[in-house]
Parts: sequence; structure tokens; C-alpha cells
Amino acid sequence: MNPELYEMESAWASRRKTTVLASVVLVLSAISFLIFWSFWHKAPTCDDGIQNGDETGIDCGGSCPFVCSDSVIAPIVRWDPRLFEVTPGLWSALVYVENPNTKADAVYVPYTLSIYDNNNKLIEERKSATILPKGKTVGIFEGSIEIKGNSTPSRAVFELGKDIFWKNYEIKDDLTITHSSLLRADTSPRVEANVKNNGVEEVKNIEVIVAVFDGSDNVIASSRTFIESLKKDENTNIFFTWPKPFKLSSKFCEKPSDVMLLIDRSGSMSSISNNPPEPLSTAKNAAMSFIDQLGPKDKVGVVSFATNAKDPIDLNLTSDLALAKQSVGSITIEPSSTQYTNTYDALHFAWQELVSVRADNKSSKIIILLTDGVANNPRDPQGKTEADDIKYAENTAIQEAHNLKKDGVFVYTIGLGNKINDSFLKSVASNNESYFFAPTASDLKAIYQNISSDICEEVPARIEITYKIFGDLVK
Repeated sequence: MNPELYEMESAWASRRKTTVLASVVLVLSAISFLIFWSFWHKAPTCDDGIQNGDETGIDCGGSCPFVCSDSVIAPIVRWDPRLFEVTPGLWSALVYVENPNTKADAVYVPYTLSIYDNNNKLIEERKSATILPKGKTVGIFEGSIEIKGNSTPSRAVFELGKDIFWKNYEIKDDLTITHSSLLRADTSPRVEANVKNNGVEEVKNIEVIVAVFDGSDNVIASSRTFIESLKKDENTNIFFTWPKPFKLSSKFCEKPSDVMLLIDRSGSMSSISNNPPEPLSTAKNAAMSFIDQLGPKDKVGVVSFATNAKDPIDLNLTSDLALAKQSVGSITIEPSSTQYTNTYDALHFAWQELVSVRADNKSSKIIILLTDGVANNPRDPQGKTEADDIKYAENTAIQEAHNLKKDGVFVYTIGLGNKINDSFLKSVASNNESYFFAPTASDLKAIYQNISSDICEEVPARIEITYKIFGDLVK
């Protein structure tokens, strides 16, 4: 064989062996890599504890359903927790929290509720968690809080935890809730409600919280109930009850009042006794009890009258109720001369005050006239008898009452004792129901109380119901 040809064949064989060996090594390496990859490589997930894939944070953002906390607005606690004593030693608490985010539900919200006594000592602590639906303000309720010993809760602090989980989670929310007014408020308060699912899917685990507000929008009671599930188009009745009436610090009227108190101080107001003058003293006490019933936006003025109304009047319209009581207490009977009864004068001066710069255009205008005798002044210029004077005085007062009533003033009249003219006082009053007869001075306090209740149309309790749908949400 040609030596040169032999060398060429040997070189070619060597290259072929090298190529085959390299191919084998490459195939074995690929197989080894695939085996290694299948055992050790894991695809990026939203719960692997690391930032990978298209995540913008650890297991959040990108294609993950969880939203990173640095891309949301923190929840807002709307007011400090309100505490309610349900029964002795057993309390509940309510706080309102807003989720201002319109695209992210807070699906896990840890919180701590701390309750302190008057000495600022921690007497109870609750740790729990809830959810906050996007774009809503909802109530967070804690019930059955047992306070042991002699401690009395004074204040509560509500704190949200930092580890809030946010999620782009489409919570099915197509519920409508209708409710009654506050029922049986004087005995065992109750609110009835109906919850309807207007959606196309079943809704599970619904928490419903009610809050009852008084006329000044203070929360005075709260409660909670749960609905396990509501199918499509299904509705259910729920109710909330409390074992005792709510305590209101004061009453709140739909409209404030400017009130003029007209008090007879003629000589007959001391017909029972002179020291103290009765029935005047009892009448003054009853009028002062009425003043105590007035609200912070009400004003009151005082006109005492006998032969004439006091000029200037005893008290111009004021919101200083203590001053008003002092003014009523200072009314006395003039002992030096015979005192008649000038109802016209009292009405006239009261009317002028109700249209003065001290009156509030937005307030109701009220006159309350108290007298124990017939009107007999001003006297009839053409009259010849006492009967003529009485008729003239009554007609003059009735005409003045007619004019001021046309001007929007509402008149209550109170006739004290057995020497009054019922028909006259009914004519002066705005209607028959606004005339009251008091056989004795001891009846006046109850009458003033009735008038107070009539004047103040109390703002009805406002009922507010919030709800949260937990569904199948988990942390």
C-alpha cells in the first residue's frame, strides 16, 4: 500500500473516532442536563418566597394575583373604637375602616383591639384578622368582650397589623340590604333587615354589621350576624336585638327653636300664699325645668307681664340657658298696686323679639303663654263695665295672636287654675291641642314636658349596615 495513502486513511479514521466520541459525550451531557433540570429546576411561582419571573416584588405584582404592598394605599381607620355595654360586665366594640384602593382587596388584615380603664391600665386585648373590600368603608366588630372584676372600660385603641395581604380578587358583590327603623326602642331595641343576592353565583360567608347612630351622628349601639350562603336570587331575613334601651346623652331635634316664655306675674299669682308667692314659685320652677330640656342650638327669651309687659323685657333671646333660668327665677309680683292681666302686651313684645336680629331665620318660632286669669288689660276706651274691658282685652290679644301666627309663630297657651277663660286661651293658641289646662301649679311641670316633646321633633336614629363577603378567601 502506498505509504501516503495509508497515512491519509489513518488520519481520517482518527477524525471519525473523535467525532463519534464527541457526539456521544454531547448526547450524554444533554441527557445528564435534562435529568438534572427535571430534578432540580422549579418554574417561578407566586408562593416560592423569592422574586422571579415577572414579579415586581416577592410573590407579588406582574402576573401574580397578589398585589405588592408598596403599590397600594394603606387602610384608613375612620374613628376611634366605640365601646358598648351590652349587659353588666359584657361589652362590644365597633370601628370603621376604609380601603381606599379601587382595584385591590385586603384579603388578610390583622389587627389588635386594646381596651383601657380610667387609670389607663390595659384590661382586655383582642387580636384577630378580617378583610377589607376594595373601595369601601366597613365596620369591624368585636363582641362578647368580658371585663372582669371592678374595671370599667374608658377607651379603646385599634391598630392594624403590617402584614396585610392584598389581592386582585374579584369578590362577588351584588347584594342589596333593606332594613327597618329602630323598633321597640324603649324596651328591647330591634332592627330587622333583608339581604338579597342579585348576582349569578352563590355567595358564601357574609358578615353583616349594624350601627345605630343618634341625632348628632354618634354611634350608640352595634351588633353583628353571619349568613352562611345565599344562592342566586335568594334572599333572607336577619335581625339584630339588644337587651336594654340605648342611653342618649341628650335629645337632638330636627330643627332648633327660638322660644319666648310668657309668664303671668299679676297679683293672683300669689293668691295661694305670699311667701313664697304661690302659684308663681311653682310656675317658675316648672318653666326652668322646661329650659333644661332645650338643646344647644335653641334660644330662649322671657317676658313677664301683669298690667303691662315688662319693658324692656326680662330676657332677650339667648342660648345661655343658665342665664334664662336665672331670669325666670327673678320674676316677682309688684306689691304696691293692683295688677291686671295684659295678654296682648306679652304677645306683642314676644313677637317683636322673635323677628329681631337675635332670632335665627332657620329656627322654629315658639311662644308659650302661662296665665292664671282672664285678660282685662288694655281697657276699652269706650267701655263702661268690667265685662267691656275683658272683651276688649281678649279681642285685642286674639287679633295680635292671629297676626303673629300668620307670620309663622306657633303659640302654646297654659291656663292655670279655675279663673281662666278656656275659649279665649284656645283662640290665642295655634290649635286646640296646643292649649293646656293646669288645675294646679303642680301640673305645670308635666305640661311643659309635653310642650318640650312637641316642639322637638327628635331626629330618628340612623341605621347603617355594612357587610363583608369572605367567600372562600384564605391567607
